[in-house]
Amino acid sequence: MKSLGWFLFVAHLLPNVSSIFIPPITYNPSTQKPLRTYTSKFTSYLSDPGLDGWLEREEQIAVQRLIANLAPIGRNAEDAAPGAVIASPSRGQPGQPNYYYQWVRDGSITASTIVDLYRDDPSSDLSSDLVTFLDAFTTISHRLQHTDNPSGSFDNLKGLGEPKFMADGSPYTESWGRPQRDGPALRAITLMQYLRAYNETHPEVWSSMEGEDWFDRLYYPSMPANSTIKADLEYVSHSWRESGFDLWEEVQGKHFFTAMVQLRALQEGAELARLFGDKGAAKWYQKQADKLKGFMHLFWDDTKGHLVETLTSDRSGLDCGLLLGAIHGTGKHSSPYPPHSDEVLVSLLGLVNDQRDRFPINSSPGNQRTKNASEELHGVGVGRYPEDVYDGISTDGGNPWFLCTCTVAETLYRTSSYLTSSASLNISNTSLPFYRALLPRHRDDLQLGVANEIVYNAAVKRLKEIGDEFLDVVKIHTDAEGALSEQFDAVTGFERGARDLTWSYGAFLQAVRARKRLLA
Repeated sequence: MKSLGWFLFVAHLLPNVSSIFIPPITYNPSTQKPLRTYTSKFTSYLSDPGLDGWLEREEQIAVQRLIANLAPIGRNAEDAAPGAVIASPSRGQPGQPNYYYQWVRDGSITASTIVDLYRDDPSSDLSSDLVTFLDAFTTISHRLQHTDNPSGSFDNLKGLGEPKFMADGSPYTESWGRPQRDGPALRAITLMQYLRAYNETHPEVWSSMEGEDWFDRLYYPSMPANSTIKADLEYVSHSWRESGFDLWEEVQGKHFFTAMVQLRALQEGAELARLFGDKGAAKWYQKQADKLKGFMHLFWDDTKGHLVETLTSDRSGLDCGLLLGAIHGTGKHSSPYPPHSDEVLVSLLGLVNDQRDRFPINSSPGNQRTKNASEELHGVGVGRYPEDVYDGISTDGGNPWFLCTCTVAETLYRTSSYLTSSASLNISNTSLPFYRALLPRHRDDLQLGVANEIVYNAAVKRLKEIGDEFLDVVKIHTDAEGALSEQFDAVTGFERGARDLTWSYGAFLQAVRARKRLLA
């Protein structure tokens, strides 16, 4: 954190009309900083740094503002328990919801981003602070597992399905959508990720007495399970068939996002169990992973022509959770629906098309992308799902979300990277609509099977360009200080909902990471 320093470039603010459309309405400057523009103190004119320059600046801002929401190292989490990830510093002030809690799901996804930052440069001053947080995160994870709550207790492991705790680690006892079965899987994935990263940077710890204690608290073969990762794996392996609430905490059922991260946790858990000599557990986790993998085809709807987030739901099934599930549910093991899969890409197209037409801000005069044919794929603001009515405070109508818009970009970057590494593009009946929308100038050249060199090269290039368009949408709607809230208004484009949403920063950083990997 010290090496990055404080990076906040505060501009004298005038609208840059060449790149920003500001609707002719008033807004409250106490709740929204003016949209992002840049000036130099040595010049009197405005200059736009372009997407590359903005991403470089915003990445540093996002790291700092994400860290600010982590205890014990963040300025916004001073009264939270060490290891807690607060969802947002919003505490129910006027015009703000109360998000000053820790969610197992959100915290685990955020901690995974922190592990990536640690791996980038383990010897940096920043990584020293990150290890402080990650060690505290492992401790509070064990503590939360053992905290009795409305979902149950540790004795029968049902308490591990509790989604949300107070910032100080005490149980949240009010009515809520529980249980949520994605949290234990995500926590196990993140802690396994940290275990591997720490072992890579401290190989001597594995054979030391200190290492024995360090590793045992994360995974120990004994039953009943008491180590953190093993307890989560036991929960996932015995409960994946059961219904629960979705990642948006609204619908009970069987969910794509939940199933994808459960599958990854079981696959990686089987490998970890083998490394620790826990052969019986390894066999059990692998057996459950195989069964769950065989279940995943049910999320494809032939009639609709896309994946559905929740089985037997009245909703369309199009959902940002499909993209998040593909990303967070895909690791080094075989995944039924990785981000580059035909099913994920055609589902992305369906969601983007819906959101493009649903939100007025996506067709504003300042949005040049929508002046092309409606069937083409272009960057727009993307919300959670078509039927969403949550506006960040009440239920007056949904809005685009920063994390969902970033997740579309990440999916496209990952797909471009996959095509680059595989050196070929195979177009199927399923993926043909996506590639027609991606490559309108090459529609006459698109055929089923292996694409020719011209189409392949155009797809690799265009995936990156469209990914950039989605991040440009984020750029347009981010305020002058680089702060990312939960949502931006569907009509005005200004930020709304919980301020400094931790997951918004994490999703942005993961999209930028995928872009860097593509450009490397």
